[in-house]
Amino acid sequence: MNNEQNNIQAKLEKWAEDTVKAYHQIATRDDVNIAYYTQSDLSLLSEEPELMIVGINPGNPYGITPYTEQCKNKNWSYLYNNPLDKNHLWKGNYCKEEGKTSSWDNHKKWKYWAGLKSCLSQTALSTVINDDSKIIVTNASFFSTEKADGISESLLTETIPYTLDLIHITTPNNIIFLSGKKCFERLCRLSKSSQLFQFEYKHICGNIFVGILNKKYCIGIPHPAYKTNEEIKLVASVLPSLLKVSNYENIDVELIRKRCAKQIKEYEDRIYNHKKSNNKQVKISNIKSIVQQVTSSINLIAYQEKNHRYKIDEKYGITITDSQGGYLGIRHIIYDSKDYKNIQDNEVLALKKILRERGYKTTEKAWIGTKSFNELGMNEDEIVTNIVSEINEIVEFVRKNNQYGTNDSARK
Repeated sequence: MNNEQNNIQAKLEKWAEDTVKAYHQIATRDDVNIAYYTQSDLSLLSEEPELMIVGINPGNPYGITPYTEQCKNKNWSYLYNNPLDKNHLWKGNYCKEEGKTSSWDNHKKWKYWAGLKSCLSQTALSTVINDDSKIIVTNASFFSTEKADGISESLLTETIPYTLDLIHITTPNNIIFLSGKKCFERLCRLSKSSQLFQFEYKHICGNIFVGILNKKYCIGIPHPAYKTNEEIKLVASVLPSLLKVSNYENIDVELIRKRCAKQIKEYEDRIYNHKKSNNKQVKISNIKSIVQQVTSSINLIAYQEKNHRYKIDEKYGITITDSQGGYLGIRHIIYDSKDYKNIQDNEVLALKKILRERGYKTTEKAWIGTKSFNELGMNEDEIVTNIVSEINEIVEFVRKNNQYGTNDSARK
């Protein structure tokens, strides 16, 4: 380990030690009691990072997990043994079940990570993002809630200074905030009510912004999870211009808009057509072809091959059907209509919540959730791609079914 790495690691260890103590004091208050964690493994940093990704706060599909429960969970080994252990923040999202890899070890499988890589595809950061020694992935607050608006302004105000300290210590060359306007609006409100930091921002196009945070230039982009191809392509086309500029005042917004006019138009057309259709069905010429392409692309065991029903695990199955215009459905493999309400346990309710967030219709009957093909794309190729991606992500969620440390964290 060289002197530069020694120096930054010494600072990070001290930051982690102080921040764990502060968060512990806040989390143990009766009016808080919320689990907290960060994302990337800071102990791997070898120098000042090339890139810092900052979300609003970590997401938890199960809602709020009490801090008292997190401390009793052996999957959070450092916290379980000592709630003041600096490793809880220094080692990143280390939560893992026995015999399995940690949540952060699996981050390259997250949907938003693939979207993030696509956003950075036209920049030098497209390779940097694969190197954990050169990036930081974190949040403005480490307290985990179901959605970003679940964390109060007061709690965000109380905890954001520790993220600002992390920025100050590590001096990243590039800072990208996720959730675009939503994130920057919150930062702006906080800066006006707090003396701890200064922040201002301006709009580039779409949901892309640039800001100046305590004299540090930063970029705001939409959270890349569940975004359309057009929006991802727009971000990818704009980022190279924004990353070349280090001076907030020197950004030529009109020039950027002119250079990216094609992508801006495609993005705006997609929004316009989506609003215009207002849930009108997309005309699909060959639904049977879509089903055939999807079933040949997934790696699942069929339990009713004729009806295109496949096992997610021994409890749940997924159906890809060409009936009723084509739809994707999730249900129990063994289903008894007379006793169905008795198996609506917390696991099922959590799965329903995830599916609703993804646009599924949920019922109290056989189907846990369904989604029509026309909601998954504007043409056959896009629908097939999105269905396969959707199935892989649902399968991963169900099989993992880990109450703690699932993220997407850096969240939208």
